[in-house]
Amino acid sequence: MITLNFRWKLLCIAFLAISCKEEHATMTVKDPELDQPVELDYTYKMGINLNEQVDVTDYQDLADTETEWVRCFVEVLDIYKAGTLDVDAKIAAFNELKSKGYKTVLSLKFNFKKHGFPAVNSADWTNYLNFIQPLLAKVMPYTDVLIVGNEPFIEAERADWNEPLNTFYKAACERTNNYFKLNNIQKPIFLGAMVELFGTANQNDAGHNAMLAFIKSADYLQGVDIHIHHSATEEITTALNFVKGKIREDQKILVTEFSLMRHWRNNNNGDISAAFLAKANESTTDKIFPPPAGVTKNFQYIDYALKNPRPAEEWYAFWENTPYLFNRRNYLCAAYNLFKSDGNVFLTFYALRQSYPLNTDFTVNTDPWVLNGLFMNRSVELLNGRSQKSYSYFDQFVRMANEENPCN
Repeated sequence: MITLNFRWKLLCIAFLAISCKEEHATMTVKDPELDQPVELDYTYKMGINLNEQVDVTDYQDLADTETEWVRCFVEVLDIYKAGTLDVDAKIAAFNELKSKGYKTVLSLKFNFKKHGFPAVNSADWTNYLNFIQPLLAKVMPYTDVLIVGNEPFIEAERADWNEPLNTFYKAACERTNNYFKLNNIQKPIFLGAMVELFGTANQNDAGHNAMLAFIKSADYLQGVDIHIHHSATEEITTALNFVKGKIREDQKILVTEFSLMRHWRNNNNGDISAAFLAKANESTTDKIFPPPAGVTKNFQYIDYALKNPRPAEEWYAFWENTPYLFNRRNYLCAAYNLFKSDGNVFLTFYALRQSYPLNTDFTVNTDPWVLNGLFMNRSVELLNGRSQKSYSYFDQFVRMANEENPCN
């Protein structure tokens, strides 16, 4: 009996040893950071959107915003085709954000308008989907929230909007979820971003509605990402209400981009205000200078500033004395309150800086993204080597980041 008990104990010890070894082997495929559930506070926050510019970001500017959250996107198909996953500068810069103390959101951009949709289940189709796994292995230790897609419908030809677009993004989500399950990653996955959902065209589009239906049906998706570049402030509420009616009650909404770009664009061709010209002409000793002869329209002044960065005093005077700009000086405050009171919005992101190519005309038809941003790194002169802040939005954002009333 003693011998039997001893042998039984040896057998149990051997079994436990094997079990531990097998468990340890399983653990080796996981990043240590990812083994514990990630507890996210879904209380609404506004963060900074860097888009694709993470590798050229001024980190002092980013720190000055006092933001907790940062969002970027990566060009998945470009990286796949170039074979640069291990040396991509944007991925490397994104992965450094965690060490700087930020919480991170990453969008996976599939630019099919540039590369074209491959045939369903073709070699390219399969290779694109297969590439998701090594990409996730590279970025997920440094990512808090993942979004499959950037702007799927903008990044595809309209003829592809329903199919094959929806079939591809469903498969991409499933690949992502399978990778998360295999590696015990308990971080939220969103799908998007869908745009212009304040308008009936996209609200009634079959492709958009098919994607929203999939989001609602996929229990592993935490929600939907949308972009709201609009004119009237009420369009924020219209877009949010439409989306809420299409997803589950337990799902959340991300707004990884929003701005008044359409409002700015509607005023490109307006005359430079008489009040700004009077301010510029009233003194020759300050730093507010009149625009050159022939610069009489708003878009012409913006073009002039991009090619000849202006003193901050002049840029601020342009905003303060131009009604379509000044009347929206509290836009971030108003948007923040709408997002916060909605109840379903988790995170929203506003642009950090201006992005516009050098030696490029800004025309009456140019989308004026450069009027967004918390820092005026293109249209305003540097001060002691640093970009200068926007007229009013920077100060409002800092108050939001500190959970203070931005409208004070």
